[in-house]
Amino acid sequence: MKITIVTTPIRPTATSFPPIGSLSVIKYLKRHGFSDVDFYNIDANRPKYEDVLKHIETVSPDVLGISAVVSTAYAYTKQLADDVRRLLPDTLIVVGGNMAASAEVLLKKTGTDICVTGEGEVTFKNIVEKACVTRNLNEFHDVKGIVYLNDKGELVNTGYEEALQGEEIWDFDWEDLAASTDINHFFPPAFDEKGHPHAWFRHDPRSYEPHRAGKTVGSLKCAKGCVARCTFCHRWDKGIRSIPVDEVMERLEEMMEKFNVGFFLANAETFGADKRWLAEFCERIKKYDVLWQAPGVRANSLSPEWIAKMKDAGCVRVAYGNETGSAAMLEIMEKKVSLDDNYNSMKWAVEAGVQAPIQLVIGMPGENNQTIHETIEFCKFATSVSPYQNPNELSVNYAQALPGTPLYEFARHAGKIGQDLDGEEAYLLAISDRDAHDEYTTLNFTDLPTLICRTWRPRITIEVCQNFVQKYGIDQYYHVVMSDKRLSFGSGSDSGYFANPARLLEQEAFDRSRVPGLWSLVAGGKFGLAIVYHPTFFYRIKMILPLLLLVKETRDAGLKSSLRLALEYLKFHVSGKSVWCKFNFDYKSLRKIVDNDLGSLPGDAREMLALRKGR
Repeated sequence: MKITIVTTPIRPTATSFPPIGSLSVIKYLKRHGFSDVDFYNIDANRPKYEDVLKHIETVSPDVLGISAVVSTAYAYTKQLADDVRRLLPDTLIVVGGNMAASAEVLLKKTGTDICVTGEGEVTFKNIVEKACVTRNLNEFHDVKGIVYLNDKGELVNTGYEEALQGEEIWDFDWEDLAASTDINHFFPPAFDEKGHPHAWFRHDPRSYEPHRAGKTVGSLKCAKGCVARCTFCHRWDKGIRSIPVDEVMERLEEMMEKFNVGFFLANAETFGADKRWLAEFCERIKKYDVLWQAPGVRANSLSPEWIAKMKDAGCVRVAYGNETGSAAMLEIMEKKVSLDDNYNSMKWAVEAGVQAPIQLVIGMPGENNQTIHETIEFCKFATSVSPYQNPNELSVNYAQALPGTPLYEFARHAGKIGQDLDGEEAYLLAISDRDAHDEYTTLNFTDLPTLICRTWRPRITIEVCQNFVQKYGIDQYYHVVMSDKRLSFGSGSDSGYFANPARLLEQEAFDRSRVPGLWSLVAGGKFGLAIVYHPTFFYRIKMILPLLLLVKETRDAGLKSSLRLALEYLKFHVSGKSVWCKFNFDYKSLRKIVDNDLGSLPGDAREMLALRKGR
């Protein structure tokens, strides 16, 4: 039985985060007797598409597993599945990852045979075992965790497979990754050629200690799943499973020994929620004398005491998913945290000397100028606790509707996404290779004109930066912006980890020994950077932001698109809607709005309902 597993491109450039989903499936297969597994890491290697097809055709696998962890890889996945089906008609094509929430589209619009609807290790192994004796999909009904079409063309959903135990999740061998690509890509040097530490660790004095020289940065998985169910976030896992601390320490020791790791990301969708686990982790990690950051921390998880314990154990950075400064929008998002939690989380981290970037999601249903104003007030506070913060360490994404989320279903009800398969596929194609920072492909889920929504991100940047200027002075503002290299490590290329304004500074190639001139930035079409470097000027003219954005729209998308935005904007104000327009639902979880107020759409396949709701 020949098996090939391939990844799909995720971000504009190859991510340094290992493809641990695919690697975990590979190890599980080998553990159960399937040794002939070929791993082709498309995301890391970025081969030409014709080389991808040539490789798969040469291997000619009995089963091809396509790991599509993001729905924005739909166009690539469709093309690959279709071409492999044409070249290798007997190969069983299986798609796993979050994209499988669009199982009906994949099965009916592409060459896909089976979609894996959850954790992949056990399910994919069972698919391979079944494929050893039959290729008749009607006989796969006893394989849990899949969706397929029977011989009548009907959808069959077999439910979910039981989840692995904590000590079994994310279990993989680095040798499998090394055989597929340059392993050093996943363990970049912790210092650049000038001796500056990695951007995420640069602000902490401990990073400059002599014994850390020559170390690398790694990624260490600590848990799987989340305690929350944010209405814009797609996930297969129900609840949270922590990897036992003993297992985490063994994996860290392996990375330190094999790859000279001295800095790492303690990756988890939810880090720090399990206090018994966190206490043991902090106690045990200290002896290794490594520095680490904790992404995926909930705003209500850490007190000042816990932040102090984490810092003492080597933590230098905490990434909260605050998302908004509006209590009403926290309800829509189903964040299950309070506004006070958001304020306190940032204050306590900054006061402890732990870096805490701000991450926002704007434009959810119910968003308006008032909720944006509340978010701006939160950001003003959070970016000016200390005069040494860079107020541009702020990542503002637009809400992106992904399959398997209440936001996606709300968009279908609102007619933003087509309600039939053709309409759903058209949307998936439109967002392919686009991420949530892209204002041109994001949908407008609000009751306001798109032009108004487009003003929100630059408005946040302008007002937040000007607040810092007013509080600490323009000289201090320029000092922190020009000297802060935390957002620009390496070549300055787009990593895909940030949205504007942080993304602009990451990509910025200017000489930071002097402030770029306003008119040179404007003339060069660098509108966002002009705001960053000249916030006071734009604060004074912020009332004409719609006009400035129309000029930008004309340049980027053409006059026709600009006129369409302007006409919608004018009609809104002439009609008087600007006075009385309000959200049509109560400010409660968008999940409740979709489930209780809107319900299922007529014509939706019953077998898809569980996938549409997510877990």
